[in-house]
Amino acid sequence: MFTADPSGERVSDELYAKASAHYDDKALWTLVMVIAHIGFFAPAALIAKPIPGMPPGRNYTD
Repeated sequence: MFTADPSGERVSDELYAKASAHYDDKALWTLVMVIAHIGFFAPAALIAKPIPGMPPGRNYTD
């Protein structure tokens, strides 16, 4: 489980090294941005209570 470092460090050097072994700098930044957007927009979209199965533009309650 993730625990924040008291010094404010959010990602350990070890974890960063593991991730950077699989991704170059641009891909790693893209991955971070995708995760951030999902983390923000998914809850924001649910505030309006969308109706599942309805077409875009008609999938929100009045």
